[in-house]
Amino acid sequence: MGSTRWRWLVWVGAGISVVGLAFFLWGEGLDRANQWAGVLGLFVGLAGLVLSVTGGIRGRGGGQSADGAAAGGSVRMVRNVKGDVVIGGSPTPGAVPDAATTPVTDTADDGQSARGVRAGGDVNLVDGVEGSVRFGEQQP
Repeated sequence: MGSTRWRWLVWVGAGISVVGLAFFLWGEGLDRANQWAGVLGLFVGLAGLVLSVTGGIRGRGGGQSADGAAAGGSVRMVRNVKGDVVIGGSPTPGAVPDAATTPVTDTADDGQSARGVRAGGDVNLVDGVEGSVRFGEQQP
């Protein structure tokens, strides 16, 4: 199922749910609807609390992906570096290979991946370096 169709189904389902809830509360009368709204609000609040706590515990790694990229030069993904980064090398790109030679993936499952990359140069994934990172020649 395509992404657009999935979103459409979610919006339609949410709309039907809201309209159904409105009709239910309207049928209950003002006093009972107020009681139901308090109970439903409690559960919505608890669900929000659980989602925010689990999101804070798991954290968002700020994923980086170059999956399926095609580059005439090197592919370099750098993040979380607390120091200087010097990237050098050949300024002229090479030819893009017809197929990926070896799949390069970060096995730490921290959000960096470069699956199926076709690159005329190196593929480097760098994360969490406390010092300097250098590739190729030093730039002035």
